[in-house]
Amino acid sequence: MDKAAQAPNPRGRILIVDSDRIGGDLLANVLKRERGYEADSVPPARLLQEVGSAKVDLVVVAADLLSQPGAGLELAQQVNRAYPEMPIVILLHTSSHEMVIRAFRAGARGVFSRRQPMSELLDCVQQVSKGFIWAGRQETNNLRQALLSIPSPNAVLAKDGPPLTPREMQVVRLAATGMTNRVIAQELLLSEHTVKNYLCHAFDKLGVSSRIELLFYLTSKGQTATDESTDLAS
Repeated sequence: MDKAAQAPNPRGRILIVDSDRIGGDLLANVLKRERGYEADSVPPARLLQEVGSAKVDLVVVAADLLSQPGAGLELAQQVNRAYPEMPIVILLHTSSHEMVIRAFRAGARGVFSRRQPMSELLDCVQQVSKGFIWAGRQETNNLRQALLSIPSPNAVLAKDGPPLTPREMQVVRLAATGMTNRVIAQELLLSEHTVKNYLCHAFDKLGVSSRIELLFYLTSKGQTATDESTDLAS
């Protein structure tokens, strides 16, 4: 057999669960043709099995599946729980504050509205596959407004807590930009296990339990992920 035929696609493998099989096949063909990804459309019931049985680099899930609004968000949440490091892009029919927040809470690293041009979906997939968070202009505005209006549910717990160490602060700021533990480890020349420990310690000090709550916390403190001089526990 030709060795080139056995070599993995350097662009990665993507699984797509769309609201119908035709739409999934169309998206898969675009990703193959325009960016050279190995992309396949799969039915919702097979997604977890496919992710667990083969190397998958990214998952694209429609928020609404089988005529059931929000069913895709539940499926994405299942994937996120079983495979926390799996990048997920969620396709939205309605880009409202509520839907954008629900998508990120379900584990999305990228949120794409079907009203946006296909070229932006390609950019979304590319950026999320690199370990970053991606959202379109409207979705970003929705997320920003939602974050500004929702304080951290546990921020009060960290009011008088111990300050973060310099390394914990580095890890937290990178996590707040959407980087995965693997990307943070590469950036800081640490092991993934060490990064996970730093995040656990920092989350305990700040009184948060997830990256989304971390974003809420930073926003409620009037900070951004790029601020360098502010004490996060102040």
